[in-house]
Amino acid sequence: FFVLVGASGVLVHLVALYVGLTLGVRFEWAQTLATVVAMTSNFVINNEITYRDARLRSGRFVMGLLLFYLVCSIGAFGNVGVASWLYAGDVDWWLSGLAGAIIGAVFNYAASATLVWRR
Repeated sequence: FFVLVGASGVLVHLVALYVGLTLGVRFEWAQTLATVVAMTSNFVINNEITYRDARLRSGRFVMGLLLFYLVCSIGAFGNVGVASWLYAGDVDWWLSGLAGAIIGAVFNYAASATLVWRR
């Protein structure tokens, strides 16, 4: 399930990136915004489906989301850095965004499964 949620997160990421760019937001900021939107989406779906047996509720949900942001921020820095570097090198926005999202997803899988839902 985590892989399927991650794949949906990549789609959410690319849609959010496209919207940001369409609204005239600079690539680096649009990539950052898209990363946060995808992280939030992934957390909610993982909490409801993938880790339903360890589902976080109420205050634990909020604390889990904040911990998820903290844990995933390392992957997010790599994501935005690589994507921005590629984009600056004239790689298409969607390919740059996809590459960054994949880099972030690999780190986030291992870290969040271990630290957020204690697996």
